[in-house]
Amino acid sequence: MSAAGSVSAPFAMNLFSINVAAAATLNADYKALVCVFLGGGNDHNNTVIATDAASWSGYQAARNIGGGASIALPQASLLPIVPTTPIVDSVGTRSFALHPAMAPMKTLFDAGRAAIVANVGPLLMPIPDKVAYRSGTVQRPANLFSHSDQTAQWNSTDPLKRSYGWGGRIADQIKSSNTAQNFTSLSLSGNTAFLAGETINQYQINANGTPVAISGFNNLFGSAGNFTQSVVSAATSGNLFEIEHAAVVQRAIAAQADLSTVMSQTSAAVVPPPSQYTNPNTNVLASNRLADQLQTVARIIAGRNVLGAHRQVFFVTLGGFDTHDRQAPGHADLMARLSHAIEYFDTSLSSLIDVSAGTQSDMRSNVTLFTASDFGRTFTSNGDGTDHGWGAHHFVVGGAVRGRAIYHQGGFPMTAVTNTAAGIDNPLDVGSGNLIPQISVDEYAATLAKWFGLAPAEIAAVFPNLANFSTPDLGFLI
Repeated sequence: MSAAGSVSAPFAMNLFSINVAAAATLNADYKALVCVFLGGGNDHNNTVIATDAASWSGYQAARNIGGGASIALPQASLLPIVPTTPIVDSVGTRSFALHPAMAPMKTLFDAGRAAIVANVGPLLMPIPDKVAYRSGTVQRPANLFSHSDQTAQWNSTDPLKRSYGWGGRIADQIKSSNTAQNFTSLSLSGNTAFLAGETINQYQINANGTPVAISGFNNLFGSAGNFTQSVVSAATSGNLFEIEHAAVVQRAIAAQADLSTVMSQTSAAVVPPPSQYTNPNTNVLASNRLADQLQTVARIIAGRNVLGAHRQVFFVTLGGFDTHDRQAPGHADLMARLSHAIEYFDTSLSSLIDVSAGTQSDMRSNVTLFTASDFGRTFTSNGDGTDHGWGAHHFVVGGAVRGRAIYHQGGFPMTAVTNTAAGIDNPLDVGSGNLIPQISVDEYAATLAKWFGLAPAEIAAVFPNLANFSTPDLGFLI
C-alpha cells in the first residue's frame, strides 16, 4: 500500500485496502451465481402444480373464481414430476407437475440437476399463519403487493441498506478472489439494485456481450481525434478527487478492452448460439432473448481465466410476468422461453472450453442458476389473469444442486382458497389465495452464499435478518 498522502494510487482504494487485507475471502477455484429475474411477478400456481386429489380439487375451484374463463391448466397436459423424497404433510401424500410448456425443466428436474424451493418471499421474521399476520404482533414487509417495493425487498433483504442488493453485497465479501475485480458482478439487463454493492460496482454489458463503453469524445468541438484520454481519464493536477476519477475511468477503459478480447475469443465454436424456441401458442420458431443473455454469460465463464475471475455473480432478466389479463397464452410462452433458455445454458456448460488453455470441461457443478421475481400471484383468477401476490415457488439449477427435490418449510402449501361457507380454511391465505411465505429470501439467498464460499460471519453481515430464522442453510446445494 502507498504511504499516506501519496498520489501514486487512488486514495479511496488505499483506504479500502485496509479492510481487504483484514478480511479478504480468497478462493482459487471457480464458482458463479446466475440470477434469472422474472420481471412482473411469476404465477407460481401454474408453474408448479400440486395434483393430488385434494389439491387438484382446490386448484380447479380457485382458478375458476373471477367470472371469466378458467385459467386452470388441463390436468392431462401437465408434466408430472416425482421428487426423490415424497412430501407427506397435513394435506396427505402430495403429487406434483410442471406447466406443459416446461418440458426442458422437467428433463433437468428428473436428471437431478434442478430443484424447486416452495413458497419463498420477503420476510423480516417468520409469520406462521394468517392469525399472526393479522394480529399485528409480528413485523411484516412494508407495502406488500407493490411491484417496486417488493422487488426492492427481494433485491436487498436488509431494510437498513435498501440501496444495496444481496448479490452486490455477496460480491463485496468475495471480490478479493478475483484478479480483476471489475468482473465480479455483471449485469446483462442494465443497472440493477440486486448487484449494487457497498464497495463493488456492477459491470454492465449488453445481451450480446458488448460493454457499455465511454463514448462521445471523437471530434470534440469540431477537432479531429479522440479526446477520451485527455478529457476524461487523465489527471492534470494533484487534486485527489481528480486522480480518483481518472483512475476509475482508466480501469473502465481497460476492462472494456479485456472483455472485448474475451468476446472475440469465444466464437460460436466455443459457445454455440441457442436454437430458436417454439412458441406453444403458435408452434412458430422464434428467438429467445433470455437464451441470448445466458449465451453471453457462458462466453464470459469460458474466458474466466483470461479475466482472472474465480467468483462471479450474473444478473439476467425475462420480463412480461405481470399477467393481469390473457394469462393463459402469455404465461405459456414465458414458461417455454424460461425452460428453453435454462436447458440451453445447462448444455452449454456441460462441455465448455476454457479459452485460455483450449481445454474442455463440464462446468455445471461450478455454476448455480436460480430464479427470483417481484412476488407470486393470486391463486384466484380476476377473470382472465391474476393479481399481485406474495410467496412463490422458485427453481435452482446446476450440477451442485441436490436435485429432483422440492424444498419446503412445514409442508407444501395447501392448494385451496379459504372459503368459510364450504368449510375450507387455508392458514397461509391472506386473501385471494395470496400465500404467506414460509421460506424467507434471506434463507434462500444465504444457502446460495454458503455454496459460493462465504464464511458464516460474512453471511451474517450480508443477511442480518437471517438471525430471525431457523434455517440458514436450506440444504439444496452440495
